[in-house]
Amino acid sequence: MNNKILVASEYGSVNGGENSFLTIIDGLRQNGWSFIAAVPRRSPFANRLRESEVEVIDFCMHNADGGKKSQTEIREEFSTLATRTACDLVHCNSLSTSRICGPACRSLGIPSLGYLRDILKLSKKAMADLNQIDRLIAVSQATKQWHCERGLDPSRTFVVYNGVDSKVFFPDEKPPSQSGAAPFTPSAHPGLLFVGQIGMRKGVDSLLDAFFKIAQEIPTAELAIVGQRYSQKQEAVDYEKRLILQVENSLFSKRISWLGIRNDIPNLMRQSTILIHPARQEPLGRVLLESAASGLPMIATDVGGTSEILSPTEFNELLVPPESPAEIARKVIELSNSPQKLNAISSQLRTRAMANFSVENCVSKLNWHYRELLKLN
Repeated sequence: MNNKILVASEYGSVNGGENSFLTIIDGLRQNGWSFIAAVPRRSPFANRLRESEVEVIDFCMHNADGGKKSQTEIREEFSTLATRTACDLVHCNSLSTSRICGPACRSLGIPSLGYLRDILKLSKKAMADLNQIDRLIAVSQATKQWHCERGLDPSRTFVVYNGVDSKVFFPDEKPPSQSGAAPFTPSAHPGLLFVGQIGMRKGVDSLLDAFFKIAQEIPTAELAIVGQRYSQKQEAVDYEKRLILQVENSLFSKRISWLGIRNDIPNLMRQSTILIHPARQEPLGRVLLESAASGLPMIATDVGGTSEILSPTEFNELLVPPESPAEIARKVIELSNSPQKLNAISSQLRTRAMANFSVENCVSKLNWHYRELLKLN
């Protein structure tokens, strides 16, 4: 078997959805699938795909000035690409590409699989477009439930958890509280870490509010913020400016590091003490899976699919309500003062990640869905 799959992606950045696909591509190839990627040609995602020896063909939903092309124009371009590649199956790697490409695939008679990696309010038209995809993969039960309650066809919607590579994300040999290393100052304890886009949805303002409370109680605490702002909307630009000013005007500016985009996140996780994830909405946070596989204890808001990652009762103490910086601070302080608890949670998280969110599990289930769509089972 050597069926050809065309992977469609709207953006060229490498964030959760793109990393999730890159993590499983080798495993899917071992099951006999070959891939061509329709993505913006000059982009980080295209470069990573080429490194994985995937052929890249240019597919961009935006004009040179950054404005989005019309749906009609995008679908016509995609239909041409799909026909030219003679693909057997189309894999739409996000909700937006599923919406655009689903109707085109239906018109061409090409089997299609779409990914739901977001929890968003959709128009009736958008939902109708999604319902033209042959099969939809939601990254969590919460994501599936949200969309099915609003009109998505549940009979063609399935849940497949993302996989995390245990050979890339793994614990430090020393317990987090004893390693002595931190991503910014080796003497810091606790070394607190945030990884995510700089935006309102990720709750970076709550992160800072929580850290200011932590810093008042623990003089050695430091915070590393990894990520950048992608949205060009004025409200997003203003939000980031407010965050930066908030840090600069605080008493703790020297204990907060803005690290931007990093390619050493596995190492940062091994060197940190606790990950803080104060998101206001989260379908299934990839960074939480990576943190768990790294044995890095976390404090996360109980939103979206996060409780599916931290579902056993022993992890309940790691969850906090959204918009609760005081509760985040309290739990971080409590954990920081309990090395034994940190070490126990570290081991339990690693075990859970390997049992429920392995690359092998994800590859096996997605391979099954590919075969079902092509009637190979």
